[in-house]
Amino acid sequence: MVKPSRTLSVVSVGLLSVTVVITLVLLNTVRFDGSLRALFNRDHGIYDHAMVDRSKKYLLNTLPLIEDFNDSVEEISPVREEVLMQFDLAYAYLNIGRYLERYGCVEPALDNILKLRNDIEKGANQTFQYQIWAEILTCYDEVDKSQDELKANLIERALIDSRANQFWMNVGVIAVYVLAIMLWFLLEIQHRLGRKSETEKEAWQSRAMTDHLTSTYNRMALHETLESLVEQWPVAGESVGLVFYDIDHFKKFNDTFGHVAGDKALRQVADTVNKLLPMPSDHYRFGGEEFFIVNRETEHSEVVELADQILSTVQKLNIENPNSETGFLTVSVGVYMLEQRNYTAEELITKVDELLYVAKKHGRNRVIDEFTGLDG
Repeated sequence: MVKPSRTLSVVSVGLLSVTVVITLVLLNTVRFDGSLRALFNRDHGIYDHAMVDRSKKYLLNTLPLIEDFNDSVEEISPVREEVLMQFDLAYAYLNIGRYLERYGCVEPALDNILKLRNDIEKGANQTFQYQIWAEILTCYDEVDKSQDELKANLIERALIDSRANQFWMNVGVIAVYVLAIMLWFLLEIQHRLGRKSETEKEAWQSRAMTDHLTSTYNRMALHETLESLVEQWPVAGESVGLVFYDIDHFKKFNDTFGHVAGDKALRQVADTVNKLLPMPSDHYRFGGEEFFIVNRETEHSEVVELADQILSTVQKLNIENPNSETGFLTVSVGVYMLEQRNYTAEELITKVDELLYVAKKHGRNRVIDEFTGLDG
């Protein structure tokens, strides 16, 4: 089963958290949207209040113009036209159906604005009509006051909704944060368990491929290595040397000194050979007192030199063996170079085993390879 990487898990939790937070923001925006719409509504919001302010502004713009107009002896058409336009704008911005329905003073104020306009249009030069202006301005004040109260109520409602939304937004973010931590924690536990399981699996595989006595690889590992080699060859194109060595007269050694001494001797020989092996090389216990070496990226002469070193170094361990001609424990070695042809793993083992057999047949304690023949 393929395990998800830790990075992918963390990214997934992060994306989930961001998605949930964005969803909460959108939901709260939708809830708050009603308050915003009410505040800016054309019928009773800030926009409506602006209409009243404009009407009042246009009406008050006529005062200095009327004063200039009344002080003038001659008729000043441009000034009169400007005054009439300002009255028309003031009338238009106040003459709105909802104002007429909502405020009783609006209709009389419109009549008064129309009366003032008509007087100007007829060219009447008369004194300032305080009463009419007072009624109109009082109506503006009444509408302004009512609009201010309405706007204050809308703002208050918007603030209440905003605080409520902010509260639930905070709750949602905290909940998402806690959920993200929990998910991360669970993913971390899963990752650690998976890593522990993988480590245990690798450890078991290593044990299954390792000889417990000599700590070299075992025969099963050798078969897997050779099968991999023959599958890749000659595509891999590397030079591979195979070394098969056997401890001479080892059965008699065990019979003479016992199996405990025999096991100690096997470990000594394996440890000694391990120190001689160049990289990359693999050392295998084939069975009993037989060992196999796969030496990669090396030439034939180097493999033969390695075999000679194994031969001399094992003898220099000076492990007593009265059954040997030298009086010490020795080994016989076969060397075979992997050729550019198709092999099976068993065929390779057979090739190098035949050379080992020749070494043992011709007196043991010697190296035999397929090119040089008997090494005396």
